[in-house]
Amino acid sequence: TTPPDRVELIVKRGKGFIYYVSREGVTGMQQTVSDTIGPMTRIIREHTDIPIAVGFGISNAEQAAEVAKNAEAIVVGSAIVNQIADKGRAADLVQTVKSFTANLINGIR
Repeated sequence: TTPPDRVELIVKRGKGFIYYVSREGVTGMQQTVSDTIGPMTRIIREHTDIPIAVGFGISNAEQAAEVAKNAEAIVVGSAIVNQIADKGRAADLVQTVKSFTANLINGIR
């Protein structure tokens, strides 16, 4: 929802990378990624050449791959938290999270 003139102001002050929050509302796993990612990252790129990280609602490898087409980095939070919540204190918790994140990584290669 950020207008292009504000995007220009923000990215001119950015250093390191730009974190683009791709959705409004509550964070969490989503069925689909936002259809604004492509258009908004193009607007951001008009004003900067620093890397763009996109996050908010990326839940699986397919979504990660889709988002990675428009960004140098993806940010996954709730999906990993949910993996931890589902496993609790299970002995294979670390392996479960490791497998989940490996699947995300393989999705963007």
